Amino acid sequence: MKIQDNENSALIPKLEIVNMHFSYNGARDVLSNLSLSVQDKQFVSVIGDSGAGKTTLFRTINGLEKINQGYIRLDGFLQSASFFHIPAEKRSIGTIFQDYALFPHLNVEKNIKYALQSSNFDKKFYEDIISLLEVGDLLDRYIDELSGGQKQRIALARSLVRKPKLLLMDEPFSNLDRNLRVQIRRELKKILTEIGSTVLLITHDSEEALSLSDKVGFLYAGEIIQFSTPQQIYNAPDHSVIARSISNSNVIFGEVYEKNVSTFIGKFLLNENFDETSKIYINVKPNQLSLSFDESNFVIKDKEFLEGSQLFVVKEIDSGIELNVKMSNSEEFQIGQNVGINIIKKEANKLLE
Repeated sequence: MKIQDNENSALIPKLEIVNMHFSYNGARDVLSNLSLSVQDKQFVSVIGDSGAGKTTLFRTINGLEKINQGYIRLDGFLQSASFFHIPAEKRSIGTIFQDYALFPHLNVEKNIKYALQSSNFDKKFYEDIISLLEVGDLLDRYIDELSGGQKQRIALARSLVRKPKLLLMDEPFSNLDRNLRVQIRRELKKILTEIGSTVLLITHDSEEALSLSDKVGFLYAGEIIQFSTPQQIYNAPDHSVIARSISNSNVIFGEVYEKNVSTFIGKFLLNENFDETSKIYINVKPNQLSLSFDESNFVIKDKEFLEGSQLFVVKEIDSGIELNVKMSNSEEFQIGQNVGINIIKKEANKLLE
């Protein structure tokens, strides 16, 4: 079942989800009115906090769950609807699970070839993938003889040799230590770009999503509430939940007229104009603020050393409002000290609550 083609088939997304709803046993929707579009050869990530519906989204795209409303299409062909469902094993989707789902009783070669049949075996492509992923020397080994990074490569090879239309990954780096995770994801991005794969990554790790993706969707309460480039979603999030989740941003209440916002810590400049005085929330990143001893209306509640900078949690003494402040060269500031807040960068964007 295929949607009506148009003059330019390149406009048809590789993966298209339209107004999808899903619930378990008719209970409250886990996914609600969710729409998402992934173009050919694009790397897209969906991120969200625990309970947002990431695992359920993965299972509906993969065909492990039947949806209640809406549509899922792959290359224009219908995969799921309330009246139609193609099972997981018949979808042209390569899947990499969090635990890799490799078979310990089979060697590496048999794991990679597990889903291949003589009708869909392309020997040259298979050899190219083995070479590209540098797993040729591992083919005779068994899974329990491999490192975490090697297992990740085997899982990727097994998915790619099938020539899937979409590579769907669920937290594929979560079992790796940080240094290996960074190394593997850089290599992965290079490999997937080289062979022109279309990828959808489901993850809770915003750093991972931002570093790998062409587009990022933020899943909240079963809906994609923002879908944009990594730069846009980091620098100008639409919602307060995104600002807090991705960059530890401060969500500050203020009063705006034209482009000037007055807040309890000072004035900020918006990137849009308001003709009438309005009350809004704005996004202020921790590195837009600094601490000083000029005033003492805040107290340092906590601090954490992060990647060469110090992240301070400070609380206004009168109101109890907490702010995050990120600074380098800040050894003089200690927990329990009374301090003031300086604004070192005034640009901010409006947030939806």
